[in-house]
Amino acid sequence: MTKAHIVVVGAGVIGLTAALQLSQDYDVTVLATHLPGDWAVDFVSPRAGAHFRPTPVNSEQDAFENTLMRESFDKFKQLSDADKSSGVSFVPAEEYFDSELSGKDRDMFAAWPGFRLFETSELPGGTVKAGLTYSAWVLNSPVYLKWLQAKAGENGAIFARETLSAIPEAVSVASQHRKDLPCPDVVVNASGSGFGDAACFPSRGQFILISNEYDKTISHHCGDGNATVVIPRPLGGGTVIGGTKEHNNWSPYNSDAAIHEILQRVAAICPDLLQPAPGVPDSKPELHVQEAYIGRRPMRKGGLRLEREIVELTETTDDGLGSKKRDLCVVHCYGAGPSGYKISWGAAARVFDLVQNR
Repeated sequence: MTKAHIVVVGAGVIGLTAALQLSQDYDVTVLATHLPGDWAVDFVSPRAGAHFRPTPVNSEQDAFENTLMRESFDKFKQLSDADKSSGVSFVPAEEYFDSELSGKDRDMFAAWPGFRLFETSELPGGTVKAGLTYSAWVLNSPVYLKWLQAKAGENGAIFARETLSAIPEAVSVASQHRKDLPCPDVVVNASGSGFGDAACFPSRGQFILISNEYDKTISHHCGDGNATVVIPRPLGGGTVIGGTKEHNNWSPYNSDAAIHEILQRVAAICPDLLQPAPGVPDSKPELHVQEAYIGRRPMRKGGLRLEREIVELTETTDDGLGSKKRDLCVVHCYGAGPSGYKISWGAAARVFDLVQNR
């Protein structure tokens, strides 16, 4: 029996995870401006720190994404145990707060494995008033994206570098790449920020990749409202430190002031992260910067858009002289903001269900 041909638009973590899930039952073509291995400001997935951290539940949408987060957490645990080449590991996560921890926040963290409040003697001092730990996954995002692509490729998925102007264009472009397959009747829109969705906006994040290795994640919630994060990348990927969250800031350029501030804050909260230069054991312990960079998180007012839509597709008639119309099933899955990795497997399972039950 001929399998249906599905097009996935976007090769970030959401698109790749959906492609892997779908490729188990369908012929999949992935079309994307950027593919694993690329390094571009608008291709945020390889630039992400990519680690687990609980998020508050204040709405139905939050609760839904929290469910996707739990499903993804379980999948990452399976991967960390079964396939180290994926670049996924579990490490202790430590959170420090410059204010007293509210009951609501405590309960949010307590719902996850390995939770424990720190005793006062375990806090790093300075401005920190409370702290806690839990179990978190971390991953080497460039390695993991290539792993997803390779696994989907083993199932027959192909990947093509294409920049599309509209969702319907994906049908003809995919058909051109896969002339041996039926014309696609489903497009998965995993484009990050949609196509002209007015609810979408960027959130600029400044991060620094250092070569120093670490064995836990750190999140310091500073009294000025900013947060300092330390996120190790397995398989020798160094450590990502940061960062900033600047909604609607389109600047692609690093801020020297932010770089200096991030380095100072990380050194203060994690003095044990400072290390001698590689191969020079007697050198001064410090943070060894490899690259400072910007990533644009694909935010969306209202959160992730995950739904099926039937749109009208206009195609050329067989004689080439006219047009004909048919229904096209579009499954939208974009606008995950900073939670793309955290919800990726749960979201991909929902995409699969929406495709299968169309």
